[in-house]
Amino acid sequence: MSHLKSGWFKAASLVVALGALFFSICFYFGYWNFYRFQREKQEIRSLEKDFNRLENRLKKAVNFYPHPLFLTELGRLRILRAMAEIEFGEREASEPYLDGAAASLKKGVWLNPVDHTLFWEMSKVYFLYNYPLLTYAPKGRLLCREAVRRHPFNEFLVVNVLVVFLEQWSLLEPEEKTWVQETLNRLLSVNPGFLGRLKARWRQSYRETSNLIEKLAELGMKAE
Repeated sequence: MSHLKSGWFKAASLVVALGALFFSICFYFGYWNFYRFQREKQEIRSLEKDFNRLENRLKKAVNFYPHPLFLTELGRLRILRAMAEIEFGEREASEPYLDGAAASLKKGVWLNPVDHTLFWEMSKVYFLYNYPLLTYAPKGRLLCREAVRRHPFNEFLVVNVLVVFLEQWSLLEPEEKTWVQETLNRLLSVNPGFLGRLKARWRQSYRETSNLIEKLAELGMKAE
C-alpha cells in the first residue's frame, strides 16, 4: 500500500511540475510577444500598412497568455484602426475593428472586472459605432461611469470622462448631470485645484472655456 501511495504522490508531483513548466512557457512567450509588439509599434510607418503585423503580434501574446493588459492593448489597437477608417470616410469599414475591440475588451473585463482602463477603452467603442451619430452614446457614458466607479479619484480618468459628458451635455439625462455635479464635488473636496485642471483640458481641445463655464453654471458652479 505504501508503494502505491508513493507512486501516486510521484505521479501527482510530476503533473504539478509539468503544469508549472507549461504555465511558465506560456507566460514567457506571452510577454515576449507583447514586448515585441511594443518595439514594433515604435517603428511603424503607417497604421494601415502595419496593422495586421501588430495585431498578429498581440494575438500571439493573448493566445499564449490571455493577460488583461494584452487584451486592453489589442482593444486599443483595433479602436485606432477603426478611427482611421472613420477619418477616411469609411464608417462601415470601421465596424469589424470596433467589434474586434469590443470582443477583446469584454474578455479583459471578464478576467479582471476591477480594472477601470478596460471600461474606459470600451466606452470609446460605443462612441464610435455609427459615428458621427451618437447612437450608442448612452452605453458609452454608462461604461465611463463604471470606469470612474472603479477608480473614483484617478484625476486623469475623471477629467477625460467629465470632458466626454460635458461635450454631450445636451444629450444627458437629468440624473447624468447630477452625476457630473457629484463627481466634481467629490474631486474638489480632495483637490481644490481640480476645476483648473478640467478647464485646462477643455482649453486644450477647444481653445476656449466659455462654453464649459456656461455648463458648469447650470450646476451652480463658478469656474471663472
